[in-house]
Formats: sequence, structure tokens, C-alpha cells
Amino acid sequence: MKKPLVSIVIPSYNERKNLLVLIPKIIAVFRAMPSWHYEIIVVDDNSPDGTADAVRRKFRDRVRVIRHGGKRDLGRSIAQGIYASAGSILIGMDADGNHDPACIPELLERLRSADMAVASRFVRGGGMADRMRYIGSALLNTAFRFVLGFPVRDNTSGFYAIARKRLMQLGIRDIYYGYGEYHVRLVWRAKQHGLTFAEVPVFYQSRRYGESKSRLFSMVFPYCMAAVSLRLLHGRRDG
Repeated sequence: MKKPLVSIVIPSYNERKNLLVLIPKIIAVFRAMPSWHYEIIVVDDNSPDGTADAVRRKFRDRVRVIRHGGKRDLGRSIAQGIYASAGSILIGMDADGNHDPACIPELLERLRSADMAVASRFVRGGGMADRMRYIGSALLNTAFRFVLGFPVRDNTSGFYAIARKRLMQLGIRDIYYGYGEYHVRLVWRAKQHGLTFAEVPVFYQSRRYGESKSRLFSMVFPYCMAAVSLRLLHGRRDG
């Protein structure tokens, strides 16, 4: 029986040191799962710290590095990686080390009974080392879920697994643009297409190297705008 291929797509910008730690962890996870083939695709947004060259030198043929052309855009970088991938299953995760590769086996296992598996900070066993950011993110996601009707506890995760054929049904270009709000569009469109969900606990550790490009309070507005726009569009279609 042919082994399924999993494509792990990782967007990056100035994450050289973190990726040199993260990628060996991903490789170790798949070495312990011999029933799966995998490919790692890093889509670098023209990092001035030399991320792309460092990853190429370190991992050679074990990791494919793609440079994202044009204006810096995390969502479009992910889309470029998805189009370049070959896996029947896609995993999206961040380059900064927040997303623990140890969750990957359970994400894949949960796809046996769900269409999309999301690594969640807000289920039992999940959390964040940064307590204040955890509380702010939890409040935001609670509002998304109970006020706007979003489908999972962590709608801003960015760490997920989904079958390629399911993802392609959702409209890649309509989802992957901008910054982290792409994940809000992803889970909403998955819900609208009738996909089922599973959530796997993940605990976000503190970043080891570099500075975070995610500032919770500066991200609240675009996240909320994306969520409200999707909800209003849904309402118009229902009306």
C-alpha cells in the first residue's frame, strides 16, 4: 500500500534561528511515523536575516525553500507553498516555534474522523506561556465562537491539518492573504462547506529567538474585521 504524503507548509520572515531548531523536530516526528511520507516546504518572504540560504545549506534536499515574490504577505506566502506542494494532506504551521511538532501525529490521527484538525490553545491540555496574551486570545476566540458563530475554540490558531482535496474546495485565493486573519477565513469557509472539525491541544512556548511579529492588540482589529465581514456575508446569503 502506497504511503500517504504529508506536505508541511511553513511561511517565514526573519526566522533563521528558529527554523534551524524547528525543522529537526519535524523530521524526528516523521521518522517515528514510518507509515507516512512527508515534505517540508519553507516559503520565505525575502527575509533580510538570510533565512532562505541558511535553511538550504543546513537541510539541503530534506527541505524545499521557496522565495515569495512581490509584496511581503504571510497569507500569500502560504498559498504559494500550498500550490507548490504535492501532499494529499496539508499541515500549516508557524516558523517561530510556538507550534509544537509533537502535535502532528494527533492532528493526522484526528483526520480519520474529521475533515479538518486544528491545534487549539483553548481545549484541555492547551495553553500559552504568555499568560496575558493567552487571556486576550481566549476572550477574542470566545467572542468569535459564541457571538459570531465560528466553529472551533481556537479560530486564530494557524496550526492545522486538512486533506488537500477538501482545502481546494474552499478557494485558496479567497482565504490566504493578509496576516493571521487568514485562519479566521479558513475555518469559516470550512464551516460553510459543511466540513467537520476536531481540536487537538497545543501549548505555545515562548519564542526562543528573535522578536514576535504578532502583536495581539494590533491584530485584534483585522481579525475582528475579517470575522464580522464573513458573518455579515453569511447573513446576506441566508437572507
